[in-house]
Amino acid sequence: MANRKRTLKIGLTSAAAAGLIVLVVVFLQLRNQQGASLPIPMPAAKALMTLAKVHQTATKDGKVQWELDADSAQLEANGGRMILTAPKVKFHMEDGTLVNLTAEQGILHTSNNDMKVTGRVRLHNNQYTLTTEVLVYLHDQRLLKSDAPVRIESSTASLRADRMTYDLTQNRAQFEGQVEGDLHERPAI
Repeated sequence: MANRKRTLKIGLTSAAAAGLIVLVVVFLQLRNQQGASLPIPMPAAKALMTLAKVHQTATKDGKVQWELDADSAQLEANGGRMILTAPKVKFHMEDGTLVNLTAEQGILHTSNNDMKVTGRVRLHNNQYTLTTEVLVYLHDQRLLKSDAPVRIESSTASLRADRMTYDLTQNRAQFEGQVEGDLHERPAI
């Protein structure tokens, strides 16, 4: 009787182990077949690594210059660049206010912290909103530049220009090319 129980126990254990091995093999084969049919995106094929939910902060003399968040980032193996998806940047101003930037894509040069963002670029603070398609950030100079047309909206005015340079240190913008603006009447209180 004891031998029979022992034989039954060994048989059931062996069957469970064999079933588990078959299950793992089937799972791995299905996974490989599905993975083989999915194309690898071009930037990912050149990427050293791909990261999800990225956060990076740049500081100078102990002060935060900007904070970057992105849905994903691909670090290129040879160029020292991060290709960003849906970047969001908070630029910290001297007076403690923030200038917020959003875009569809971006590139961060990891050697010097310069950035270029494209696709529905939106730059805003508590006074105005700027929209354009391409914006470059030069970190050492703390400049935001756009050679693409820009549009700025506030509660009191709207402005359109062919090009713009925004100095974050001095909180001053310069517009070039064909510049047009409209002043809005303030509502009576």
